[in-house]
Amino acid sequence: MATGGTAEVLGKIGERHLECSICSTRFNAPKFLDCLHTFCFNCLQNLRQGEDPQGVKLKCPLCRRETILGKNGVEDLPTNLTLSALVEEFTVQEQLLKGQGSEIKCQSCDEQKHASSFCVECCHFLCQDCYRAHERLAITKSHKTYTMAQLQSGEVAYKSKLRKEPKCDKHVDQNLNVYCKTCETLICTTCSVLKHEKHSRTEISKTFEECKQKIAKLMTEGEEKKATLSNAHVCIVKSRQKLDSMFEATIEKISQKADKEVARIRKMEQGTRETEQKLKKEAEEIYEDRVQRFETTINSNKEQIKEVEQTLDEVYKIMKEEIQTQILDLQAKLFQNLKELIKKQSKTVPEKLHFIDFQERDEKTLGRLFLKDEWRLEKQMAYETNSVAGFSNEVVTVERYQGKLVSHVPTSNPQSPFLFRKLEIPDLRRPQQVAVNRLDQLIIINGRVVKTFNREYQLLHQFQLESGFNHRPTCLAVDDNNQIAVGYQVMQEISLHRSYGTLLKKLPAPGISDQLAISNQHLIYIKLYEGKMVALDYNGNKAFEVDVKGPKSVCCDSQGNIYILVSTPHIDQQNIKIFSPDGQKMGYLPVSNTDDLPRYALCMAFTPSGDLVIGTYDMLRIFQRV
Repeated sequence: MATGGTAEVLGKIGERHLECSICSTRFNAPKFLDCLHTFCFNCLQNLRQGEDPQGVKLKCPLCRRETILGKNGVEDLPTNLTLSALVEEFTVQEQLLKGQGSEIKCQSCDEQKHASSFCVECCHFLCQDCYRAHERLAITKSHKTYTMAQLQSGEVAYKSKLRKEPKCDKHVDQNLNVYCKTCETLICTTCSVLKHEKHSRTEISKTFEECKQKIAKLMTEGEEKKATLSNAHVCIVKSRQKLDSMFEATIEKISQKADKEVARIRKMEQGTRETEQKLKKEAEEIYEDRVQRFETTINSNKEQIKEVEQTLDEVYKIMKEEIQTQILDLQAKLFQNLKELIKKQSKTVPEKLHFIDFQERDEKTLGRLFLKDEWRLEKQMAYETNSVAGFSNEVVTVERYQGKLVSHVPTSNPQSPFLFRKLEIPDLRRPQQVAVNRLDQLIIINGRVVKTFNREYQLLHQFQLESGFNHRPTCLAVDDNNQIAVGYQVMQEISLHRSYGTLLKKLPAPGISDQLAISNQHLIYIKLYEGKMVALDYNGNKAFEVDVKGPKSVCCDSQGNIYILVSTPHIDQQNIKIFSPDGQKMGYLPVSNTDDLPRYALCMAFTPSGDLVIGTYDMLRIFQRV
């Protein structure tokens, strides 16, 4: 195959790119619509006849945008010179490459003789007689000509006459080399003097450069709009994915809670299952309604992106060929298309619509759906605590100064929101940290011993931590597999143990202090003095590190989301930041009254029912979803 210029057209373009999408054959007299889509002249004529022969509007069969026709109908539409030239060049090159060059006729005489050569300057095929005459005439004998064999070998490429500058309709011997800004049309020098003398005129090259600059600027804005629409589309898709994920998790939570209820109360199985199905049906109806909103918005944005891409692509094609006359002839349409593109706005869906959740409240009911993420202060009491852990209906804390283990059972009495008692447990002196595992067992650090108790506060088992002053434990966390992590501030490390005490690993933890949590097999701790949150995997590799100004306490919910309470010495009360399991900021705890949030906290924990318990220097607070 040929290697130069148009000779590569077969390899680069392919015949299907030169086919009209209406007739599926090679373009014949292609015409532009206002949307910059191109179709054959006859195809558009037939289309108009089928819709409204007398109508002044024509709908594009691809994008359905309307084009206003002139008084001569389809004939007034601008010709796509680029496509016309490509079709002609493709056809000739195809004949040459397929060995059909003998079918090409002379273009300089009327005798229809076979062409034997090609003149590059004239863009004409010549028979043998015309070639000899071409060589004798003074005006043409300096022209460069090539044989048909040279064309077939790819040494020279055939170039359509359509690429040459067009002549004036009224003065056929003159090129269109002047642009009349007043009339917005191309004219020759004679027309410029005779009919456009008082008009604003300029050289075609200057106008072409100005046109290119304007189009380049609009194209840049068009690309920016494309990026904006694409980003909005990505956000909507991600939000839809969040909805799917939370819907699946919600369904799983409903089933898990239902299974526990059915196992606990066999005689209520039918009623519980009915409630489960009712909740699932309600969740599915809400889900389907929200999915419809997401899908509608996603499809709308995808359609806009497609329209923007098509417009940009058509403009790129036109500008790439740099046929000055065609670009200037189309500049009004180009400007209009690009300006309309820039005006496009992406459709949005409220971020909150991705949220759907289920929470159990007590042992009497299955639970209820939550359709928005909003929290309120449910209970509080004056109390100083150093560490906190939550059962489903009980909160256990460690007194800050006396080092006593205290049980807090919420009540319905607003005057006395908790029933609390100090627990007297043999061989438990001055506990430091508490946590609750998946088996509803209480884990306590007592000196350098880790002890596990059941709900009746009976000792189940215990194991000894490494001795030595530097190995004084300062924080505690338990994962979903009931593995126990213990942090050491002085040693700057974390030890990971099985539930019965077997040491699995020691991991370096630079900057660790007295706060530790576990999210999706990641050890989460905060660097108090550096203002950072750090996540380590179980091999000690840093999964991520996030800047958090003024972190004080950290905990994780059942989905692995990370909650960090930060100090807020100024007026900003939105001081509980939420991060996804991979460390991406999700926002703040959406409380109904920000004044209820503590400025400072020593500890935080989630109960199995999903309540957030916060212990401060002087107050114990429980927040629930509304």
